[in-house]
Amino acid sequence: MKTLVAALSLTAVLAAPAAAQQVYTIASNPQGTQFYTLATGIAKLVDEKLKVQVRVQPMAGSSTYLPLLNRGELDFGLTNVDDARTSYFGTGNYEGRPNSNLRLISTLFPLYVSLMVPADSPVRKIEDIKGMRLPSGFGSQTIGRLNNLGVLASVGLTPDDVKPVPVVNLFAGAEALAQGRVDGAVVNPGTAQVQKAHADLAARGGIRFVSIGTTPEGIKRMQEVMVSRPALVQPAAHRPGVVAPTWFLTFDAFLVTNDRASDQMAYDIAKAMHQGKDALVASAPFMSEFEPNRMAVKMDMPFHPGAVRYFTEIGQWPPKD
Repeated sequence: MKTLVAALSLTAVLAAPAAAQQVYTIASNPQGTQFYTLATGIAKLVDEKLKVQVRVQPMAGSSTYLPLLNRGELDFGLTNVDDARTSYFGTGNYEGRPNSNLRLISTLFPLYVSLMVPADSPVRKIEDIKGMRLPSGFGSQTIGRLNNLGVLASVGLTPDDVKPVPVVNLFAGAEALAQGRVDGAVVNPGTAQVQKAHADLAARGGIRFVSIGTTPEGIKRMQEVMVSRPALVQPAAHRPGVVAPTWFLTFDAFLVTNDRASDQMAYDIAKAMHQGKDALVASAPFMSEFEPNRMAVKMDMPFHPGAVRYFTEIGQWPPKD
């Protein structure tokens, strides 16, 4: 019996390093995007705080990787509020394809989108894009379709009011603008692709963002398209094209996992993020807008039980907004 116990103990000791070397994956949008930058920062934070290796897996967009995450082929991912909800319930762009294994861990930061045009464009307000060329399709990043719909709806326009130019994602839309294939593109300010478009269009003064409509009627139409709100964004060095205070369509980004993630892992990651804002900001400056005291928000899809346990301990559960 002593020999058997000793043998089992030795086996456990030898197996421990192998288990400790497990590598987790976190999916993001392509390199140069905010999601990729933040995924890298989260991976670094988890490695430093939890001694767990996390590999960043860039993909075309969250519409591509959320089904993989749902099936357990990935461990974590970054997404936006609308993709999170519609993918979970199998509605909207995911009609008939529910991803009911997805679980939220935390809100992250606000995403901003509005219409980007060349600085010398005659387009001074969203309405002016009527009859012009605008990216469409967004087969690998279906949130792009909703972003277009929301921005256009804020001034009473629809996709029928513009000339569609198919692209795979929002970032390809920025590239199409730089190449002169479209007259405007609904994108996030500050991404690498937007900064490149600003440089590529230097002969035309770079780029310029146009304010969405902010009338009560416009905001209502926008919110009928997607869960969003208007936000006034100020000019900043990392946001070329925001040349004056500009109104953007705004919505939340989330860190998401699946129901296979252990309660302890979800708990530990929520705790590391709650206590690690400075480290996250060092990796991704836009995380200065991350609110550690607002990681849990009211959603009609579930948070992971491990994250809920941590939020309960710090008084964030149940969520207040």
